[in-house]
Amino acid sequence: MRSLVQKALRVRELPVFIFLILVAVVTGTANHAFFTLSGLQDVLLGVAVIATLAVAQTLVIVMKHIDLSVGSTIGFTAYVLGASSSWGHGLWWGLGVSLGIGLLVGALNGFMVAYLKLPSLVVTLATLYIVRGIFNEIAAGDSITEDRVPRAINFLGLNTFYGIPLIFIIAFALMLVVGFIMKRVRAARDLYAIGSNLPAAELAGIPVARRVFLAFLATGAISGLAGVLLLARFNTAAANSGTGLELNVVAACVVGGVAIAGGIGTAYGAVIGAVLLQTITLALGALGIPQFWQLAINGLLLIAAISLDRYLSSRVKPTSIMGSN
Repeated sequence: MRSLVQKALRVRELPVFIFLILVAVVTGTANHAFFTLSGLQDVLLGVAVIATLAVAQTLVIVMKHIDLSVGSTIGFTAYVLGASSSWGHGLWWGLGVSLGIGLLVGALNGFMVAYLKLPSLVVTLATLYIVRGIFNEIAAGDSITEDRVPRAINFLGLNTFYGIPLIFIIAFALMLVVGFIMKRVRAARDLYAIGSNLPAAELAGIPVARRVFLAFLATGAISGLAGVLLLARFNTAAANSGTGLELNVVAACVVGGVAIAGGIGTAYGAVIGAVLLQTITLALGALGIPQFWQLAINGLLLIAAISLDRYLSSRVKPTSIMGSN
């Protein structure tokens, strides 16, 4: 029994989950509306897009890389999907182009990082600006309004399944799939080896460049499809859609136990981190805390998460909810 408790305490995601419960209990006690079905739906609706991108971001962070282009990619794909009907094309064309944009951005990032050996921070920051510039040129001040959003996308954003928003169910399903792949598939497990010790991974015969390229490609594809959720969530899109989301995504991953130094973390933890940040934001709003302090508290939480990660890394290598990494 004691060993079981000790093992549970070493799970990286456990402190985040416990803190999430504490935040929910304190907020629900102060504001009973927080515990209602509509309160739960507000949390799940607000976190669906960030959770989806956090799952994608986990793939690159565990390799000790980062992808800052996801905010521009998701905004661009949301706009293209919304504009597809007014451009004379159908829903499937819009979905295909959205996926294609994500794959293209991911391929560019992956090629420059994996084969040209450029720093991922610089590369993805550059593609963030490139995609945003192309996005602004194509949008040309145009905004997608609710009447232009395809009916299927509108339905996705407005409906629930037994009270759970459909867009969160999609994000949750993606988390399960990616989490299983990262645990069970050899090629995905190699990402941890690359992030933990790159020279050792190369000596072990891991095709590092190919793994890095495919991870960025997958991140781009998921980001492209996440544009569907963004459009469904707000039923609108404009040239500034997705701006700043990349920072929230990285914060969700780090808070959820995905080590920025690479080699450790899961998609499950990233989603828990996203839910925690969203819960804190809604909780502070419900308690009447000014927005400035909401941002400051989220920043302090991020610093605390990084500090805790450094401490745990120096003491012991923790496990995850799906086993050791």
